[in-house]
Amino acid sequence: MAVDGWVLYLVLSVVLFGLSFLSGMMGLGVAFVATPVLAMFGLDLKHEIMPLALWLNGVTAISSAVAFARKKMIDWRTAIPLLVVTTIAAPVGVWLLQFTSVDVLWWLYVAVLLFLAWRMAFPPKQDDSVPSEVTDVTRLKAAGASSGIGVFAGLLGVGPGFLMMPTLVLLGFAARTAAATNSVVVTLPSFSAFIAHLPEARFDWILFGLTTLASIVGAQLGATFMANRVKSLTLTRVFAVALVLLAAQRVFALVV
Repeated sequence: MAVDGWVLYLVLSVVLFGLSFLSGMMGLGVAFVATPVLAMFGLDLKHEIMPLALWLNGVTAISSAVAFARKKMIDWRTAIPLLVVTTIAAPVGVWLLQFTSVDVLWWLYVAVLLFLAWRMAFPPKQDDSVPSEVTDVTRLKAAGASSGIGVFAGLLGVGPGFLMMPTLVLLGFAARTAAATNSVVVTLPSFSAFIAHLPEARFDWILFGLTTLASIVGAQLGATFMANRVKSLTLTRVFAVALVLLAAQRVFALVV
């Protein structure tokens, strides 16, 4: 392998470690930030970026979920039904991908990021000292929303977490509880969409291994840091800023 190739591996591993730390804080899995970053290095969207990003999304979500479970922060009565629904729905989005152009996908991505950033910048008031009161009706609403989220996330190749987490917040979950619960919801849909990509996927196996290791460690540390120190309002604001920056980067890439 040429030196330049190893430099690229090192740079991407370090970058994905940092991104996984941030996504681990929010229980999202790393795909929603890894996708535009990998695109900056010239990888093909449908055949290289999406399969790798979905794999990393799943492993970082598992890593985060382990940390959150240790702190007993996960609402399992919400997490399990949403996990089942989104896992079934995600491959439908992958199937729809064959009918959609790359530019359309990126503009959809930007639109969703900006909408969510706006909603997360002005969240409902939350008190981390008071546990979230979640009713069965709220859980039912979340399950209904998760079917559409699973399809759309499968289409974009980023996993459902970046949509599911703000949806839970808007339904009344505290951001910390939403992040912890979301980390479980993200896992299997990411892998079901990843499997759907396998027939046409192309992998650089050294990059695959190094970024997997870096992402798992980063997500574990990020989730542990959030569980111990970060308040809900801080978390929503960090999330909103991250979404705006990602949208700006993609718009620049599309118009230049």
